[in-house]
Amino acid sequence: MMEVIIAALIAVCLMLIFTIMNMVSNMTDLRKQVHFISRNDTNKRITFYGKSRAFKSLAKDINDIIDSYREENEKIIKEDKEIKDTLTNMSHDIRTPLTSLKGYFELMGETDDPKEQEKCRSVIEERIESLSEILETMFLYTKVSNVNYKVELDPVDVSKVVLETMFSYYDDFVEKGQEVDVDVNEGLRIIASEQSLKRIMQNLIKNCLVHGNGDVKLELKPCDEGMVGISISNAMNPGENPDPDKVFDRFYKGDASRHNGSSGVGLSVVKKLVDSIGGDIKAEVKDRRFKISMKFKSI
Repeated sequence: MMEVIIAALIAVCLMLIFTIMNMVSNMTDLRKQVHFISRNDTNKRITFYGKSRAFKSLAKDINDIIDSYREENEKIIKEDKEIKDTLTNMSHDIRTPLTSLKGYFELMGETDDPKEQEKCRSVIEERIESLSEILETMFLYTKVSNVNYKVELDPVDVSKVVLETMFSYYDDFVEKGQEVDVDVNEGLRIIASEQSLKRIMQNLIKNCLVHGNGDVKLELKPCDEGMVGISISNAMNPGENPDPDKVFDRFYKGDASRHNGSSGVGLSVVKKLVDSIGGDIKAEVKDRRFKISMKFKSI
């Protein structure tokens, strides 16, 4: 009887030893794979062909972490490339007003004619303003493109922000001879960032001033259930032919031959800002009118 018990204990011990050795082997194999993946640029994932459910689950969890890391890393690399491309392209836009500034400064120093000096001074002021706008846009685009960019969301009186921003450009529309039709429901509120909302409206209004021709229509009212809709549209300049599916892409220009000082990232910034405060945005072209429509959750 004792011999049978001893034999059984030996068998159990051997099974435990075998199990432990198998677990150690599996763990060693997983460790080697993780070590290789962590130190090499590879698309390899963890593989496990054993029968242990625990190790299969562990391998799956490790692969989930690897996939998540790669996805985040690819996103960072893509956004970093976009920012670098943005800075490279906008640096070319900066050279134009800089070169012009140098020429007009030299011209102003070479003439004693007060009228010519005033003309040069006027052009210099315009070029400095253009340069300032490009630099501000460059800074904002780089900021909102950062993967860690976050905004504080609070209740905002969207009616007040939209009206105040639009009326701040009243003189610009008058100077250009554009009429503005405003249809805004007062007292509407949304969860957003007031600063981001102002920048969104500023960029959309500037887009109308630069590319618009004729009247501008601004609407703000409840739309779908629990939503507030904002739209701004304008008649397009001759030669303008924007593609609604591409206007939010970086550097997209409806007319590649135009030279109006536009950097081509204004609407791209708008899209990123709208996304950051949880809104939706789309563009459409109909009957030679360009229209941007946005939706935000109301409160």
